[in-house]
Amino acid sequence: MMRSARFLLVCCLFLGVLPLVWPSFAQQGAQVIISSPQPNETVRGLVIIRGSASVPNFQFFKVEYGRGASPTDWHLIGSTRPEPVIDGILAQWDTTSLPDGVYSLRLQAVKNDGNYQEYLTRQLVVANKRATETPTPTAAPTEPTRGPTATPGPTPTLAILQPTAALALPTPTPTPVRPQRMALPELPVSAWSEAFCMGATAMVAIFAVVGLVFGLRRYL
Repeated sequence: MMRSARFLLVCCLFLGVLPLVWPSFAQQGAQVIISSPQPNETVRGLVIIRGSASVPNFQFFKVEYGRGASPTDWHLIGSTRPEPVIDGILAQWDTTSLPDGVYSLRLQAVKNDGNYQEYLTRQLVVANKRATETPTPTAAPTEPTRGPTATPGPTPTLAILQPTAALALPTPTPTPVRPQRMALPELPVSAWSEAFCMGATAMVAIFAVVGLVFGLRRYL
């Protein structure tokens, strides 16, 4: 009796938890992604679309393109694929017939019950015309054709007119120049002392000679 009650309790718990856990397991098994090209990438010509498309209860997947960053009209690329793809080629997109501009890609992996998971790659720039435009050739410069050389004619003589009357120029007034004082050479103190002593000695000698002369005249 106790075993039956425990078994029923375990079954109830399992059935109650299973709806909560099962979606996470199913989500882990799903791989829906476009790995190449990347958003904001510039493409041209035949574009190889790579990625993965695999979901539980897989039915098929398809890759579509639309004009603009958020398209409302989608166009199938190639056909639907009934087998899942993991890290492989999902489709080949021929852009040569499309006008240049911004496009988006959409990957849808559809289940057997009709539900699906999708992945979007936006802001793809198709640039076919800009890639095929050839630069305008630049014309090579040609040497100019030399024409006949002109013979130089006689050089005209210019007549220079002489003035008939001389212009009266103002007489310049001399500006008096102040005489500059000549700087006396500076003599050292010892030189002044020697000069003073020599002068005094000379004066004494002169006075002595004059006195001697007057004295001799008095006796004669």
